[in-house]
Amino acid sequence: MQYIHQFSLFIHIIVGSCTLLLFWAPVLAKKGAKVHNLSGKAYVYGMQLVAFTGILCCALVLIDPVAIYQGAYEQAENQTEFIQNARGRASFLLMLSFLVLTSVVYGTRVLRDKASRQSLRRPDMLCNYVALLCSALYVAYLGYQSAQVLYSVFSVIGMLVAIKMMRYTFAPVVQPRQWVIEHLSAMIGSGIGVYTAFSAVGGRYLLVEILGEQAILMAWLAPSVVGTLALVVAKRKYQQRYRVAGKGKPAAQAEAL
Repeated sequence: MQYIHQFSLFIHIIVGSCTLLLFWAPVLAKKGAKVHNLSGKAYVYGMQLVAFTGILCCALVLIDPVAIYQGAYEQAENQTEFIQNARGRASFLLMLSFLVLTSVVYGTRVLRDKASRQSLRRPDMLCNYVALLCSALYVAYLGYQSAQVLYSVFSVIGMLVAIKMMRYTFAPVVQPRQWVIEHLSAMIGSGIGVYTAFSAVGGRYLLVEILGEQAILMAWLAPSVVGTLALVVAKRKYQQRYRVAGKGKPAAQAEAL
């Protein structure tokens, strides 16, 4: 199990590092252009691999943290607490992996289906919603139990994202070209997830020397704050540009996305 975990983690880190850079290609490229489409597909495939390897790594830790972290476990002063903390972190990271996977799959299907929403109602997509929502609820419980601010904050984000996606999926009627905003929100949301993981794992060590332990909290929250502000600005831009919700321009212009 330890070797499977290490190999999966290696793939997770390598592919995740590449998607950090690849994220900006479809964001900055002209919407509908060849560069946007090709880089977007590569980003989606990369993010799916990152999410699946993350889920596998977390699942292995939840099953047997002692086997995965054998050396650290043997050196721990309180081995019971070590196991509890390892499983808590794995549950939290598992929720983030579900958040990334659900966001990128949702964003892809919204773009493909547009107003029909057919593939959003398939059993595999419904499983993504349920996995994200259930994992977020469990992390909320862990946050309450251990007074972990990070767990509490991100569990709320996970629940809100899952509920928002399900509302769009099952809404009797959706506004014209609302899929434009749904696609944009989901893809930026997946980017927030991967940058959150990067800043928390690597970025915090760059800040800790300057800001101390406060850097840990800042490293987790900074991508979400910056990404949310960017999402608000981008949504306003495309709502005005493509007249999302049918306030003017014909749908043909929205299809240019």
